[in-house]
Amino acid sequence: MILRDAQALATAASPEERHGPGPAIPPTSDEPQLRLLVSRLQDGDLTAFERLYEMTKVDAARTLRHLVGNRVDVEDLLQETYLRLLTAVKGYRGESRFRTFFYRVCSNVALSHLRWKRRRPEDSVAEPPECESSGEDPEAAAQRRQAARLVELALERLKPKKRIVFVYYELCGMSPDEIAEAVGSSPNTVRSRLHHARLEFNEAMQRLLATRRPGGPYGSP
Repeated sequence: MILRDAQALATAASPEERHGPGPAIPPTSDEPQLRLLVSRLQDGDLTAFERLYEMTKVDAARTLRHLVGNRVDVEDLLQETYLRLLTAVKGYRGESRFRTFFYRVCSNVALSHLRWKRRRPEDSVAEPPECESSGEDPEAAAQRRQAARLVELALERLKPKKRIVFVYYELCGMSPDEIAEAVGSSPNTVRSRLHHARLEFNEAMQRLLATRRPGGPYGSP
């Protein structure tokens, strides 16, 4: 369940303590099709953009939701992402996976929004969507929503650049090298940000979990 996943994430080892690479990179089976659509779009075929949108919109919405923490903002940011993509895709030359290029556009949109949002501290994180799987146990669903809420609150405490690399590594399964391409930074800078982001996220999760125990931080008397 997500609650256990959130707790595990809060106490997970740092990247340096892991053995082997980070989380698996998202499936690349659609990469050839995405590149073909990009090529058609660069040749002026706007119907290719519609197909590109259909293939990536769910991933984009989920990624933006994790990056900005407020589902109310996602629809507007999704539109801005694809408006930027329509222009940016003209410069795509295939040096990296298209999804890495795509995540760069998402991160630029999210970074602008997060910087604006930090100047408006009264804006709070919205509750995660109240969606339940068919036949899901109500108690399990409530725990899943609570865990998702805790993760979002912990992410909210990270500075924008740290939040982006954390989300891309932990939730999108990107490697530090891929993230570096996506955010226009060096792999070493990404690893440093990721290291500090994990420490800050873990600390935030521990505090949030403590305040939600019966009887307060020390449990029931």
